[in-house]
Amino acid sequence: MLELRPADITDAPLLLHLIHAAFAEMRGRLDPPSGAHAESLDSLQALFTRGERAALAIVDGVAAGCVFSARTGVEMYAHRLAVLPAYRRAGVGRALMAWVEEQALADGCAYVRVGVRLALPGNLAFFAQLGYINIIEDCHPGYTAPTFAHMVKELGPQMLRVVEVVPYDPQWPARFATEAAAVQAALGDTVIRVEHVGSTSVPGLAAKPILDMMPLVHDVRDVSKCITAMAAIGYIPRGEFGLPGRRYFVKGPAHARLVHCHIYAADHPEVERHLAFRDYLRTHPDALAAYAALKLALAQQHPTDIVAYMDGKDGLIKQIEAAALAWRRGQAAFDSNRG
Repeated sequence: MLELRPADITDAPLLLHLIHAAFAEMRGRLDPPSGAHAESLDSLQALFTRGERAALAIVDGVAAGCVFSARTGVEMYAHRLAVLPAYRRAGVGRALMAWVEEQALADGCAYVRVGVRLALPGNLAFFAQLGYINIIEDCHPGYTAPTFAHMVKELGPQMLRVVEVVPYDPQWPARFATEAAAVQAALGDTVIRVEHVGSTSVPGLAAKPILDMMPLVHDVRDVSKCITAMAAIGYIPRGEFGLPGRRYFVKGPAHARLVHCHIYAADHPEVERHLAFRDYLRTHPDALAAYAALKLALAQQHPTDIVAYMDGKDGLIKQIEAAALAWRRGQAAFDSNRG
């Protein structure tokens, strides 16, 4: 019979035995080496001292596995998942991760994140079967090629998204300034500046009441080091999410998003497109009026179908984007000639 129970600092010797035994077969097989072999009583006790939690899996009275979890903001980070070889493929790992997810939900977390070695395809497949998505590949310190994947599972009900387009709100710039300051602090030295983009950045334009921000960074690869800092202020990581070179975060539940955060390197081609579109609408009232009218009409036609709403805008967006890029480049050429 499989049972789970919370572990505490008095269980550190048992947890140490489980971690060492579970990862003994990996000694000398991983590059960089597994940190499990350097685990000690002091390192495990330190986890409890700083408030982390752990669970033990007991099978027929015998300790068979364990897991640790650490909460920061909307993130629950699961780590040190260890299952003794004799108890693998018996539901122990699944039960331990289910325990982490239950704790995360009870704490109001939006997602659980794990780091999984790319050299262990079986582990990647295990978490994929549990519903975890590989959002981005990353490398250990001192390595240039990716060595592990950040895998994320969002929690809670994914309720139907309602397409709501509202009149321009004069409070949006102030909301953006507050969010941008928090994001800039979370990203630290990697960020150059944070731009307000999307419909809420254009005075007078009707929009879905979701802020779009575009932090520009020196090197987008450094953003993976800021996932937990972003979680501390409420942001859920989505990786590239279909757009190479982007790091995408969202704030708020699926049915009531508050912010879309699109992080790019400052020299990425998407940056010019976003800024040109915004600045063109700010200075061309006819384009603004046409875009606003279409958005309002589509929201009425497709109030619960975000895909149809987005598809309906696509043609006009492409038309405005082409005009905006030509206008922006013409402005740049004029300024250059004057200089």
